[in-house]
Amino acid sequence: MENPRIEVVKNGPLRVFAPKMDVSYNEETNEKEERVSFCRCGKSLKQPYCDGAHKTIEPFES
Repeated sequence: MENPRIEVVKNGPLRVFAPKMDVSYNEETNEKEERVSFCRCGKSLKQPYCDGAHKTIEPFES
């Protein structure tokens, strides 16, 4: 299983990617990636999560 990784999107959210392990009924394991995006602009109505509000405001980083 790989380690989680973090991505900073310019003028966008902080994204956290982590592996998610699913175990099926026959005990075979399948891994999928799960992503969570955290707001950095301060305008999201779903704080601390990103709801895309950064797309409607002026850029907050250069």
